[in-house]
Amino acid sequence: MHNVTWSATASAVGSKEVIEHALGWMTGEHAELSNEKVKSYHGAKMILIHARIMKKKAAKLSLSHLGADFLLELAKSENLESRIDDDNTLHIRLSLQSLASGSIEFPSRYEEQVKGRIKLEVYPGQKPQEIAHSMLVKAAEIAQDEGLPKEPKNM
Repeated sequence: MHNVTWSATASAVGSKEVIEHALGWMTGEHAELSNEKVKSYHGAKMILIHARIMKKKAAKLSLSHLGADFLLELAKSENLESRIDDDNTLHIRLSLQSLASGSIEFPSRYEEQVKGRIKLEVYPGQKPQEIAHSMLVKAAEIAQDEGLPKEPKNM
C-alpha cells in the first residue's frame, strides 16, 4: 500500500480530543493528525479530523492495529471488490462510537462513521481485489502475532 487516511467529523457538541485519541490508538500512533474547521450544509460548525500515514512501512503496520478478526472478516467479505474504486483505493468505514470506546467494528447504517482510504500499490497486470485481499490477510497475521489491537490507554 502507498498510504492510509482516516477521517472523522466532530460536531460542536462532540469531543475532538476523544476522536483524535481514538484515531491515534487505532493507527498505532503512526498517523499524523490534523483538523480543519468547516460548516455543515446547514451551517453548523464542525471539525474534520484526519489521520494520515504517508510512509509505506508505517501504513502497513498501522493497518494491523485493526485486529486480526476485523481484517479477516473484511478480506473474506463478498463486497471487497466493490470497496475498491477506479483509483485503486480501498474504502473502509468504521463505527465512530465503537472506536471511541476502544473497539473496531463496522458501523450500523445510521451512526457516525470514520472513513478510511487505503491507496493500494497495484501494477499493470495485477488485480486490485487480489492485492487488497493479500494485504488484509498479511496485516491480520501481524495483528495475530502482535496481539493487536492493544487495549486503549485512557479513552
